[in-house]
Amino acid sequence: MHSPLRRVGLLAAGAIVLSSLGAAGALAAEPKKTSTIEGSSAWYPQAYENFPSGGYLTPRQSDVAGPQRAPFGTNSHRIEIGESSAQTELYRTNAYDGVNLSDLTRLEYSELARPTAGGGDRQPAYLRLSVDTDNNGTTDDSLFFYPANNGTVVNNTWQHWDVAGGTIDVNGDNGGTTTLAQYADANPDATLVNDKYDPNHDAGALSLIVGGALGGDTDPQINGEYFVDRVIVGENDADTLYDLGGGSELNGGTSDLTVDPAHSQGWQHQAYDNVDYLTSNQTFVDGPGTPPAGGGSLRFTLNSGENPDRVELFRTTQYDDTLVRDLRTITFSTFAQANAGNATPQQPAYLRLSVDNDGDGGTDDSLYYYPANNGTVAQGTWQNWDAGNGVWNVNGDQGAAAAVTLDDYVVAHPDATIVENADSSVPAQVDGGTAFLVGGGGGAAQMNGSYFLDKITISKVDAATGKTVAGKRFDLEPTPPTFSIGDTSVSEGNRGATLTFPVTLSRPFAVATSVDYATSNGGALAGSDYRAKSGTLTIPAGSTTGTIRVTVISDRVREASEYMRVTLSAPVHATVADGGAIGRIVNDDTRVGFVAVQGIDHRVRASVTTLAAAPGAPVKVFRVSASGPQQVFFSHLNASGRISVLLGAEYRVGRKATFYATVRTANGLYTSARMQVTIR
Repeated sequence: MHSPLRRVGLLAAGAIVLSSLGAAGALAAEPKKTSTIEGSSAWYPQAYENFPSGGYLTPRQSDVAGPQRAPFGTNSHRIEIGESSAQTELYRTNAYDGVNLSDLTRLEYSELARPTAGGGDRQPAYLRLSVDTDNNGTTDDSLFFYPANNGTVVNNTWQHWDVAGGTIDVNGDNGGTTTLAQYADANPDATLVNDKYDPNHDAGALSLIVGGALGGDTDPQINGEYFVDRVIVGENDADTLYDLGGGSELNGGTSDLTVDPAHSQGWQHQAYDNVDYLTSNQTFVDGPGTPPAGGGSLRFTLNSGENPDRVELFRTTQYDDTLVRDLRTITFSTFAQANAGNATPQQPAYLRLSVDNDGDGGTDDSLYYYPANNGTVAQGTWQNWDAGNGVWNVNGDQGAAAAVTLDDYVVAHPDATIVENADSSVPAQVDGGTAFLVGGGGGAAQMNGSYFLDKITISKVDAATGKTVAGKRFDLEPTPPTFSIGDTSVSEGNRGATLTFPVTLSRPFAVATSVDYATSNGGALAGSDYRAKSGTLTIPAGSTTGTIRVTVISDRVREASEYMRVTLSAPVHATVADGGAIGRIVNDDTRVGFVAVQGIDHRVRASVTTLAAAPGAPVKVFRVSASGPQQVFFSHLNASGRISVLLGAEYRVGRKATFYATVRTANGLYTSARMQVTIR
């Protein structure tokens, strides 16, 4: 069973009477009908040749994709005819056997015919009703609807035929001599009959037929393909639309889009009253509370003291030219509250679709989804509404009892299309056929209050193939806050240090915001100068500051100050204004300069300096021997951070001696390179 929008039961109403500029049609409700969309389970193929002398054949029928864009759903039912013009292929149903002919209030079907060999056009599938006029259970008349007798047949394109509104032939092709209504008036007891040829083969009274040299208008049906789809049968105004061929749809996914003051995403603000277009007073705001998507929403405001007839609309043209039957998901979220001092509960924003039923491009009906007719409206809280599976009012609010589902409406109007609801007197106005509205009634149900809208989701079937369903989810937001990150620096130290980067949000936001970050090398290298880091920084709702900390890898080597970078990306509920920062690692190490040369009396002179200068720092000189280093001098650097001393030991000629020095500063103990002296 194919159902473009699953129906739900009618719910208790809290209806409000609302009208709007540009809504076509009277405010009277369309008569409510019980409508059903079904697949082809009630239908079965059959084939025979030259009855009664011939026999049953194996049907040459199948469910296929298309062809082209099928009139309903993705598939249709194909009937093939070979070279034998005596071959008769039937696709039939017994669902209406026993129904009085006069109770058939609607009968339509769609077809496409095309040749497979040879030249010339082919007559399309025709429809037959088997009727019993004397209540004896056998067929007294066969009523034929031939497309060729009811219009111009065009091959290789889908055509739609209104059997109940056309002419029929009785027991053969006579050129269209009567109508179903006329025949039923002349035969008030005529009943659809299942007149079985034998007990093993059903004979449903309603058949779509190809072949048997009965294509209508004297044309045979040979060497061709004959497709049928979208059969609509009304019995006492209970309409059933049969989507023949079935076929599953593909999920094309849903795209998330943010609508804010800088990104309309195809939506526009509009306002008018009973006379003029007005300047809209809609505003994107934070909150209220915790919106269903992001941290903000779109706010409508109404004030009776300003203009009791004001209507505020948030509308789009991006669904214009979309078939109503191609709509799938339609959901949105609302929040309504009265202004201070107003004790009347307020109704939330409602949804309107402007539709064209006759193909002339004008609005024939306005379909309204009123939350109050689909559940209990609460004040001061977010509520989610499933309009795709809800009930709609036609051309005004007559309450839930008079509402219909979109399936109901589609069965009544299979080709209904969303169209621009334009005001021709103001050509500058772009009036998209999909609109969310507040106001228009002048009553207390939407007056002196604030009305918030968020998380609009609309999906539809791909128009070219009818196969892939794709949607858009619109998050309505104010101008988002921005992230910025600042530079920082730290002395390297000897036991590890931390670079602390300040991150700021330009303003507090109603929900938590977050941003990804990652380090990268400058002169400093990850793994030797700092520890690489990446992650997500979250700033709680209402806050504006956060920090990113990067660990410095310390050493005792004098080197130039170095830097690394932190970069922000992928913000959530915000944007990035300044996303790059530099972290400078300031060198605080000391380099010990040491020189050892031969002095007088076969002694060694040692000179020690430091960079940076460390005046007064303790200095030691060590001689390296086989048993290890031995301290041979201790003192302090002078006021210039230097010292030169003649060491006390005397060495024989030819002796080699190795020395080094250490200096202790506030940042630790530093050691010079070793130096060897040969006594001469």
